Amino acid sequence: MSISEEFNRFCNRFVQHFDTLYGPEPEDWIKGALRVVNKERSAILRNDLIELLSDKYSNEQMEEVYYSTFTELIFRDVRELRQFLEMVRDSIDADSS
Repeated sequence: MSISEEFNRFCNRFVQHFDTLYGPEPEDWIKGALRVVNKERSAILRNDLIELLSDKYSNEQMEEVYYSTFTELIFRDVRELRQFLEMVRDSIDADSS
């Protein structure tokens, strides 16, 4: 999968102390990280998420793509990662409606 630079930028917004910057809950993290993403970039990020969450990619491939961004937001398992990425996608959808 070819990941856009926007996906990398988004994931790299989760650096040390990101929870202090954005808030204590995952919803806060997503909202804070998306705050600086314009509509065009949101659409690109959304397309990446749809592709990544599709059945085309195994759980291992999804983890590989996500962690290749060198984000500091680590999940206990792939289920949590998938849930988080779905929340990001849903948040983008909610913001665009």
